[in-house]
Amino acid sequence: MNYRLEHVAIECKDLEASADFYQRLFGGTPTEVRTGSAGYPFCFIKINGAAPIQLMESEEPKGVHHYGFVTDDIEQAVKDFRARGAKILRENHDAKGQLTTVFLQDPNGLQVEIRTPR
Repeated sequence: MNYRLEHVAIECKDLEASADFYQRLFGGTPTEVRTGSAGYPFCFIKINGAAPIQLMESEEPKGVHHYGFVTDDIEQAVKDFRARGAKILRENHDAKGQLTTVFLQDPNGLQVEIRTPR
């Protein structure tokens, strides 16, 4: 049996602000906002063919600790994030001083990891 990540669901305080964050910083494409059977509005954000992120608006967000993306050019990614106003929490470097990972904060206070491929 094979498994692959299908989506990551994130409870967020403001669906519109969260969707905008993923559009501006990652070029994501949101689906239409719908209301689920549990009564909350939600949408999916598709980013470059990867497993989508489901954003679910909630009065009491629980979120997730972090989720990660990989990129082929971490240096350029960090430049782009800074230019787009991202809140960078920390950067990790390897023993040679090369940047390997950056953590951003999304509008809900969640951490987003972007790293070079392992």
